[in-house]
Amino acid sequence: MEFLSLIFFALSLIVVLFKPQKECLAFGSFVIGTLICFVMFFIASWTSLLPFASY
Repeated sequence: MEFLSLIFFALSLIVVLFKPQKECLAFGSFVIGTLICFVMFFIASWTSLLPFASY
């Protein structure tokens, strides 16, 4: 999953550098990569947000 988010971040950088007119595509890929990072963080820290057996 980390590699997938890095691919989306790299895709957004490549699009911005080589195709500046496709800014929406670059922003969309950046948002997808960021959402993947948030989901991974939420999954990894689920037990620290709520005590065991409280969910």
